Amino acid sequence: MANWVLKFISGKYQGGEFPLEEGQEYFVGRSSESDMVLVEDMVSRQHAKLVIRDDVVKLHDLGSTNGSFVNGERVSDVDLREGDRILFGTSIIKLIRSADASGGASRARAFVPDAREEQPAKQTASLSQGSGVTMAGSMSGMLEEVSLPDLLQLFSTSRKSGVLRLIRDREKASIFLREGRVIYCEIEGVDLPPDKAAYRVMVWERGMFVLEPPSDRKFDVELEISTEGLMMEAMRLLDEMENIKHKLPDAADRVRPMHPIDPPLRSLTPELLDTFQLVLNNDTVGDILNQSLATDLETMQDIEYLIKHKYIEIV
Repeated sequence: MANWVLKFISGKYQGGEFPLEEGQEYFVGRSSESDMVLVEDMVSRQHAKLVIRDDVVKLHDLGSTNGSFVNGERVSDVDLREGDRILFGTSIIKLIRSADASGGASRARAFVPDAREEQPAKQTASLSQGSGVTMAGSMSGMLEEVSLPDLLQLFSTSRKSGVLRLIRDREKASIFLREGRVIYCEIEGVDLPPDKAAYRVMVWERGMFVLEPPSDRKFDVELEISTEGLMMEAMRLLDEMENIKHKLPDAADRVRPMHPIDPPLRSLTPELLDTFQLVLNNDTVGDILNQSLATDLETMQDIEYLIKHKYIEIV
């Protein structure tokens, strides 16, 4: 019985599963002689080796050209832990306990046995494409399986270029990458500066993604902050927003100035006056956030202040 399973959560084999048995070793590569055959240009003929001893899965990179990555870090030799995400080429693979693998008749067959008599004790396999939901592109998957920060960390370390397309319900966003660095971000139908769009998208926890080839599109302004800095700032903004979330209206809520306004407007700072003007010119909190030049956190803090001090009210 297999103690561990490699589950392909992104790439051309998405949905496939590869069992790992105690005491065995498995070679990964593009070569047809490999135990796990990954047919793609970014995988070397002899890419890596997986060894299972005493219920521990060890990964050894075999000097591959494009490297082996675990949780965004390029590795040569490492002991894997449950939940680790491995990147070979464009395939993101999650290590799970075999008991956690999906069962039932609908389970995708992840391998086709190769009946080579010279290795009867070893299950040699070549992956077939899984039946999971995919989008057209070189790498695709679900944010529920691999988070956006993890994805961007992988792309940063492996210096990938391309356009990361994201879909969450009716929202669509694009993140433009150049050698692993985020240079631009946009949300379809919303006119936002690229940094503000990136901070919003960075906290998406569900939806679909696909990495498409690089675009020749030119931008008047590119992001200068590092990808790591972008992610850290997005997490900081999210944490601070969560701390005051219970005080804030929803994006769909309508707000308007109080009538009459009792406190003097001269008591407001220029930043608060800017937000008050946005209340005058827009209907919903979401519209105000989109029009504000400040971050969503700063604008929501202004709205919370204006409500608390009786300058505006939720309709």
